[in-house]
Amino acid sequence: MASIRTIEQLESSLTEDLKWRTHEMQLWEQVAKNCRTHEVPGVLRGGVALVYAHWEGYVKEGARSYLEFVSRKGLTVGQLRSEIAAVALRSKLGQGESSKSSATHTEIIDLLRNSATLPAALPYTSASIRTRSNLKFDVFIDIMHSIGCDAVRHEIYRTTIDNRLLRHRNDIAHGREEYVSLSDWVDIRDRVLTILKDVRTQISNAAVNREFLGNSTSSGEF
Repeated sequence: MASIRTIEQLESSLTEDLKWRTHEMQLWEQVAKNCRTHEVPGVLRGGVALVYAHWEGYVKEGARSYLEFVSRKGLTVGQLRSEIAAVALRSKLGQGESSKSSATHTEIIDLLRNSATLPAALPYTSASIRTRSNLKFDVFIDIMHSIGCDAVRHEIYRTTIDNRLLRHRNDIAHGREEYVSLSDWVDIRDRVLTILKDVRTQISNAAVNREFLGNSTSSGEF
């Protein structure tokens, strides 16, 4: 995987990743249309799993790529907007939550008090974007918030994600004989693609406009 250091590299990664996912989902529709009638239910069951895989995969990879882009800027925690600074300090905050030791809690308080000048070591492996293997709409909101982007604008699609895509996917994953019509599958796919295209646009705009910076440093050149 190539490093993501520049806006051009970030935009290329976001665009190419969405391009192949879109193509695969469009191709699946053509496969379903060309199937014999008795083959369609099985093909669309697989199609639901495919749409979910691209839903989770693109949100995860888009956020990961953006964190890599920001991490490679060499900024300090104090230069970052609060949401991204929280990602940089997540591991320490997690230690405090799991520990009952007052000494550990004291160390974390000292760290937070002095964190502004610390290098922002942002995690950007796939594991650092926590979809919980079940990317419900609330989890999507949380991921977008963590990188300073907005998911609430897609509230109209909450039912599509939670009650249609995830419900069908989970029923299929647990071996239930869930049937999805082709028109229903296409509608779910198209709504998911609408969200993913906006995810790409938001991340790209955030990089171009340096929205990863806190208010006190947003006018600087990085």
